[in-house]
Amino acid sequence: AGIRNCFLSELAVPSVHDIGALVAFGSGVVYITLQSIISYKSCPRWNTYFVCHIRMAISVISCIAFIPSILYAVLSENLFYVSLHQDYTYHFMSAICEWTVAFGFIFFFLTFIRDFQVTLRIFTNNP
Repeated sequence: AGIRNCFLSELAVPSVHDIGALVAFGSGVVYITLQSIISYKSCPRWNTYFVCHIRMAISVISCIAFIPSILYAVLSENLFYVSLHQDYTYHFMSAICEWTVAFGFIFFFLTFIRDFQVTLRIFTNNP
């Protein structure tokens, strides 16, 4: 029942879901692409080239997955998502592409762990 309700809530107002996904994933892909370019500009002082290559690879994969997610979402528009429906494949492929982009964001942000590590040294004077 929980999974069915999830699909029904998506179907209740599909334009809100579609616009939200487009804004979130579209702006996210633009952000990680620009951040990857900035990483190359700050190399080698702030980053290694290996990290820059990883970030760029993740942003390219996310950009590539974003485009078919839109195309498959348009093809599967206004369908009731049951596995017996012939165009369920479009919805399924769109979901795979959306999750690929979402996990791309997570892995991209994980590349910043070393950038945000802080070493704190405290010196005291003993009288």
